[in-house]
Amino acid sequence: MAGIRQQSQPLIGRVLVFLLAGLPALPAKDSPRPIKTESASGRFVVYATDPSRRMALARRAEEAGLEWSRRFPRDEEVSPPVIIQDLIGTARPRGGLPALTRIYEGDGGSQKVQVDLWEASVISSQTFEIEIFRALALQAICRNQRIRAGKAVGVPPAWLPEGLAEAMRVKENGAPDAVFATILRSEHPPRIEDFLKAKPELMDATSLAIYRTQALAMVQALEQLPEAGQGFARFLESLATNTAGMKSLLAAYPSLENDPSRLSKIWILSLACGSTARHMQLLSLRETVRTLSAILDVASPPDPKKPNAPVIKGAAALPLVARGVGGPFVMRQKSADLLTLEMRGHPLLKPIIEEYRNITTLLANKPKKDVAKRLEETGKIRSLLEQRSDRVSDYLNWFEATKLDSPSGEFPNITSPLEAPARNDPITTHLDAIEQRGW
Repeated sequence: MAGIRQQSQPLIGRVLVFLLAGLPALPAKDSPRPIKTESASGRFVVYATDPSRRMALARRAEEAGLEWSRRFPRDEEVSPPVIIQDLIGTARPRGGLPALTRIYEGDGGSQKVQVDLWEASVISSQTFEIEIFRALALQAICRNQRIRAGKAVGVPPAWLPEGLAEAMRVKENGAPDAVFATILRSEHPPRIEDFLKAKPELMDATSLAIYRTQALAMVQALEQLPEAGQGFARFLESLATNTAGMKSLLAAYPSLENDPSRLSKIWILSLACGSTARHMQLLSLRETVRTLSAILDVASPPDPKKPNAPVIKGAAALPLVARGVGGPFVMRQKSADLLTLEMRGHPLLKPIIEEYRNITTLLANKPKKDVAKRLEETGKIRSLLEQRSDRVSDYLNWFEATKLDSPSGEFPNITSPLEAPARNDPITTHLDAIEQRGW
């Protein structure tokens, strides 16, 4: 059986339902027992052994839930909470993905939507918000449907969770104008039919950044229609029996019935509005360093053959992560995050960010490629730049702290320059004579 997959092999619009007999236990019997934490609204329940990570996941899930409710009014019927299970550090099933969202059959045919997290890279990127939005959309699709284990149910379109997660990222970090402009300056304008059929799980970093921008424009376009949230609710309910596509979208929004091309026009207009020139403040050097460190915060997966081997962290662990289960997926996500940072990062570190992006793109396509030397050289240059920038910052801070707010009075206040002594050399005498004659 297959669950709803994030950035995995393409699904054909349906997903099988799993039978839920309580929460599955962690694979290792001697592992600490996970503790449950509910979000503020009770909409999410997080199971994790790490208390700080458990609280962070609950907070971020709650923020995503608020974004969902703000854009699309929630039905009066209360759904069971979404279960978030932190499995980071445990053995991932063979062929498993870093993040997986599935629906289970609970007692009395009730639905249980669960998000399993296997890799820390999922939490440090917007992939976590994508999975939360995917879970909420799946909940809405199956809300009025009686589910059974082994029976297929509908799945939300890929652009919906991608677009909502991109909206949250843009709200916090700003929109990359260059992506909007690239879309509209391309030789062929984007076609909404091609966009609805696209598979983001197969895209490279650049294509994924463009797709997420287009997905955000689609969400904004649907919000501009008269039906707004009601049309969105009808669209999700229709996916219980239909496949997500242009036909189901038009059926959910009656205002498009007389002019089916109107949605494409509004979508293109949303992209055009996003590409208009506007001031976008770049990140400072320290903010860029901090964001880059967060993106490269990965750890080598455990090796069953070498249980006592030390864990490698940071950029040096990228090749090891790429060769592990789901490694190409992680590398594509990292490459997309680095591309976004490259657009807003400090100019001094842009070449470093670009090199890391090229390395992650290469590892996504060729996980066994030897990039150790490139990582070592890039790390040395990055370290030197960060040290030099720290020294410059320290000097400027010292200069600012020690400068005088008022004159010391040690020097005379000269208001006018002293008059130059008279000259009587031949050239000066000749020029003075010319000036007296009026020439």
